[in-house]
Amino acid sequence: MTQRSATFATGLVVLLASAHFVHDIFTAFLAPLLPLIIDELDLSLFEASTLAVLTQVPSFFNPFLGSFVDRSRLHRLFVAIGPGGSGTLMCLIGLAPSYGVLAVILLTAGLSVSILHVSAPVLIHRVSAGNVGRGMSLFMVAGELARTVGPLVAVQVVSWYGMEGLWRLIPIAVASSLLLWWKLGSIDVERTNKPQLHLFGVWSAMRRVLTGVSGILISRAFMAGALTTLLPTFLYGEGHSLWRANVSLAVVELAGAAGALASGTLSDRIGRRRVLAVAIAASPPLMLIFLRTGGMLQLAVLALLGIAMLSTAPVLMAVVLENSGDNPAAANGTYFMLGFAARAGILLVVGALGDSFGLRTAYYWCAGFAVLGLPFLWLLPKSVTRR
Repeated sequence: MTQRSATFATGLVVLLASAHFVHDIFTAFLAPLLPLIIDELDLSLFEASTLAVLTQVPSFFNPFLGSFVDRSRLHRLFVAIGPGGSGTLMCLIGLAPSYGVLAVILLTAGLSVSILHVSAPVLIHRVSAGNVGRGMSLFMVAGELARTVGPLVAVQVVSWYGMEGLWRLIPIAVASSLLLWWKLGSIDVERTNKPQLHLFGVWSAMRRVLTGVSGILISRAFMAGALTTLLPTFLYGEGHSLWRANVSLAVVELAGAAGALASGTLSDRIGRRRVLAVAIAASPPLMLIFLRTGGMLQLAVLALLGIAMLSTAPVLMAVVLENSGDNPAAANGTYFMLGFAARAGILLVVGALGDSFGLRTAYYWCAGFAVLGLPFLWLLPKSVTRR
């Protein structure tokens, strides 16, 4: 039985973060290529929007998948096949002859996405010793950077070879998986004779923590939906160029990567609740300032918003894993399911508010709803402060 690392295993943490980075580069291909897909397959906007949802539908089954991973101890295998599986499938989207075929490809890719995101954080927890926050920060920042690089890679490859040419990247995806399988051989997960919990068992065992995390995720989802999915639409509608709108989104995501990198490590030192409290409290006033500024000042405020809004993810994940007992993958799967459900549901609410009152008014509402996450902090356990 391999014991949990006594010290922070930097090399293994970076390796797992790299797996996340490579994996999410491929899964970021859909959004930038969606206009081309709409033209080639003659899709309606509704059909096109469902494609983005399909890759996340398997997230609803993450708690059950996590329970299976905990019982079978297949963490290493699932992490290793993630980049190869998701990468191969995402490289096939340019060859899909119809909406139905493309939907099957994306739904299958979503399953591959789930197995990596359920398994990898458990291994991060295992090799991070007492610095789980730092490990989660590195893991999450890799994903944020990948969502910046992925669209650039996709557009460049398509400009060279056309949509059909995406298959040329498949060897890179497969090679990444083979390298991971070889390099992850030193990580194991200790056996336990205790029964593994499913969704309702995990919720019962972690009711207080998961209730707090859920409240924060739901309140955060208003800001996340407004400042990621709908930001280009809002700025374009306000009279900005499409280029400026997407540069603004890039600023949010890159700043969010910096926030994710710093927040987990900081929470190891000063406590999870303190970091979350600052991030949640800072977001609404920054949103209000953003709505009343322009030019470079607006971009600077967006950067601060990205740091505050996206810095909560590694801290919340650390809280969940630290309180998961013998069911880390099932608990992590529950966390990802809650996150997806919150994002999907709240995004529809924000869209409805925008349709009824305009996106600017909806943004004001989002700032107000974000404050509602603060009381849920008291449901989270106090963290040990490090000196």
